[in-house]
This record gives sequence, C-alpha cells and structure tokens, in this order.
Amino acid sequence: MFQGAIGKIRGWLAREKEEPRRAPRSIHPEILVHYWDGSAPEGRRIHDISRSGAFICTPERWYIGTIVRLILQRGPTATREGGAKIPMASICIPARVVRHGSDGVAVEFVFRNRQEEASFRTFLAAIPAQPGESAPFKGTLRREGQALVEFALMIPLVFLLAVNAVNFGGFLFAWITLANAARAGAQYMSMSSASPGAPTRATLAQITTLVTNDVSSLLNRSSLVVAICTNNTTAANGCTTLFDPEAPAYTLATVDVTYTYKPFIPLFSFPQVGISATLPSSTIHRKAVVRMLQ
Repeated sequence: MFQGAIGKIRGWLAREKEEPRRAPRSIHPEILVHYWDGSAPEGRRIHDISRSGAFICTPERWYIGTIVRLILQRGPTATREGGAKIPMASICIPARVVRHGSDGVAVEFVFRNRQEEASFRTFLAAIPAQPGESAPFKGTLRREGQALVEFALMIPLVFLLAVNAVNFGGFLFAWITLANAARAGAQYMSMSSASPGAPTRATLAQITTLVTNDVSSLLNRSSLVVAICTNNTTAANGCTTLFDPEAPAYTLATVDVTYTYKPFIPLFSFPQVGISATLPSSTIHRKAVVRMLQ
C-alpha cells in the first residue's frame, strides 16, 4: 500500500496523465471487440470509444506499447438462413496499448493509411448516438483529486518522519560523544606516576577542560556538567559510592558527565499529557571509571 501511495505521489509530481484526451468519447457503445488470445474468440465489451482510441473491458494486461489487432463488431446481429448470426458491421484495426485500468486496458488506434482511418470513421458514425465525454471515465477527475488528497495527507507524515530521523540521529551523536568524552577524561586522569617520566597527576581543571573540548561539537554545550572524584578507601565516600577492594594500593577515579540534549528541530509537544511530536529535551548521563596506581 505504501509503495502504491509513493507511486501516485511520483506520478502527480511528474504531471503524468493516464492517457491523452484528443477526441470526444462515446460511452458504452453497442460494440464488441474480438482479439486472439490463444483460445476460442470471445467478444469483449467496450467501455468507451473515440476516433483515436478506446477502453476495452478485459482481464488481459498486455505490456504498454504492445500492438494488438482488434476486430470491432457493431450490433445488432442479423440471422442467416442456417441460423448463424452475423454482425451488422465489423472492422479490423491495429491498436497500441497505452494504459492499464482496474477493469481493462486503454488502447490507441494505429491506422496504416488514410483509407483505413476513413473506414473506421464511417463505422463509428453508424453507432447510435451516445453521450460524449473527453475522458474515458467520469471518475477520472475524482481519482486525480483523490491522488492530490493522498499526497496532501502523506506530506505531513513524511515531514514528521524526516524531522524525527534528524533529531534521533542528533540524540545518538550526543550520547556517543558524551561517552567518549567521559572515557577520554578518565584515561587522562589515570596517567600519572605510572606513566613514563612519572608526570604529576592531572588537575581537576585540566580534566574538565579536556572533557569540555571533546564535546565542543554539541549544541547547548553550556548545559555540560563534569564531576570528577577519586576514592582510595575500601568504602564509599562523600564523592562516590564506588570503591576499590584493594585500596589504598589502588585508587578508583570517576569522571561523571551530564548533558541536556535539545532536538535540532523542535516541534509541538504537550508535556502535561506526555505527548510530543519529536524527541523532547532530555538529560544524557555517562560515567567512566578507571583504576589507577596510588
């Protein structure tokens, strides 16, 4: 169903028409059409016909552009002496398939010469007068209006889907960036006396600056909160509930990063009832813990 709707949208944007309208059409004429399909010939009803083409009610679905030889027979029929019935008039015309419909196919007549075209016009003129139309179906305009309505209904949904894709991608990017920044801060914090040259331990300001620089690509960077603490005891302290079982030989270092995510494209939301058209503003919290030598 979704593919069908997309096809209608593409056709509407391309201004595709189902078939050219070049002549008035006679609706439900007293004509039967015969064609060879490998079985016994069977007369098919014609929905409408004009000088340029017709719509045949048939289960066949020939490829667009296929040339089919049609025999058109106009009723009523006459009866011979032996009881056989013959049509009052008939004509053989090649036709090219131009469109598929729900109950048949539309064809365009392909006349080989002017004489054949003149013969067909004479055949068509003898058909009893029927109401004429410039389109094969009275519902064509309604179907075109239906496609426009479907297009109008699909556009908001597609827009909402695109906005949510952008915002969800931004949320994942912020989540990964924050996790990497916390991990980088913890690794930088652990490199002290255990590193070559035994440098001094990084200060809290240096670690905070490192984490802040790592998240510089995020929007709303001012909401970033970095909490850094260490614990070299075997019990929780006022800084963190985590502790190292081999303390004080080892120290547990924690870098805790909190960030408030805001959607790139904000849409309407009703927080009172918990309804939002896209991802609402939310807090992302990531923590990295490393074990370092005392």
